[in-house]
Amino acid sequence: MRAHTAVLAAGLVVLSAASARGLTAQEPDQEVDLVRVTLHLRNADTNESLMGALIELAGHSGRYVTGMNGRVSFEVPAGHYTVTARKGGYATLRGAFHVLGAGVLTVMMHELGDLETSVPGRLLLRVAEFGTGRLIEGASVSIPGGPARLTDGQGWVEFTGLSGPAADVTVAMFGYETRTEPIVLHEGRTTVVEVAMAIDAVVLAPIEVVASSGFLEKQGVYWRIERGWPDRLMTREELVEKAEPRLADAFRSLAGIRVDYRGALAALTTHTGCPIAVYFDGQPLTDSNPVGLNIDDVLAEEVEFAEVYHRGRTPARFPGPCGSVLLWSRERAGRG
Repeated sequence: MRAHTAVLAAGLVVLSAASARGLTAQEPDQEVDLVRVTLHLRNADTNESLMGALIELAGHSGRYVTGMNGRVSFEVPAGHYTVTARKGGYATLRGAFHVLGAGVLTVMMHELGDLETSVPGRLLLRVAEFGTGRLIEGASVSIPGGPARLTDGQGWVEFTGLSGPAADVTVAMFGYETRTEPIVLHEGRTTVVEVAMAIDAVVLAPIEVVASSGFLEKQGVYWRIERGWPDRLMTREELVEKAEPRLADAFRSLAGIRVDYRGALAALTTHTGCPIAVYFDGQPLTDSNPVGLNIDDVLAEEVEFAEVYHRGRTPARFPGPCGSVLLWSRERAGRG
């Protein structure tokens, strides 16, 4: 997976979800080269430009307000920054980015809608992708002294009974850089915050797949793997190790996937119960499948590898509205 970058006419603004440490300290008499960054704030649902939003940069004394075109410009040295955007009717947005050179940074904000915000001691936190505004389901969100909770299909997670002026919130999701944000809690009412996650360049253990199967080549397996399409590629050794006691259990440890049992039948779903499509050698494993196979009818030892795709990233020939898992047998891979 490639790091999320925006290529600009005058340079680069590389988004980064690493915790920003503000501006790098400079010697009093040292000249600092400044670059001009333009932030363009948009509505994540309508794509309309948002005027009148308050913009703040951590470690930078200036405060800015977006104009009628939803834009505001500032000059800063190259480095890491955390941006906070506030606008009435929208969740407060916190995101981090890395400035390498001058350019335009597009930021999406979501409307609050009819959320009830009068409940004291409650934190509503939404997780989205920085730059695109895409809501992230299955992200792990935790605060000190409590268990992690997972975001729902709309990117929301809720904490109640909080006290104190602030809470340190850690957000983690496979494929994104982990973030820890200090959230200021509003006294006597609900605090609503959106944390924007930037795509991380994830380096996985190398997996060697030898193109020895004409069947897999026709199914596009090697083509997808060579281009890094799968969100996760699981080897036979990994599947056998984690399949305790059944194949479906091998996927329990993956972010955003839950194993549900309906009687004797296992199903992979998101954490909101949305079914994840499972294919075995290109055929769907469903109740309507003429072969009548369930995922646990397949032995881990029979599978050479598995491609895992999250919602919105499934290959066209293997659709799944909530994601898909493609199992490929050792026999079809020429390893049987």
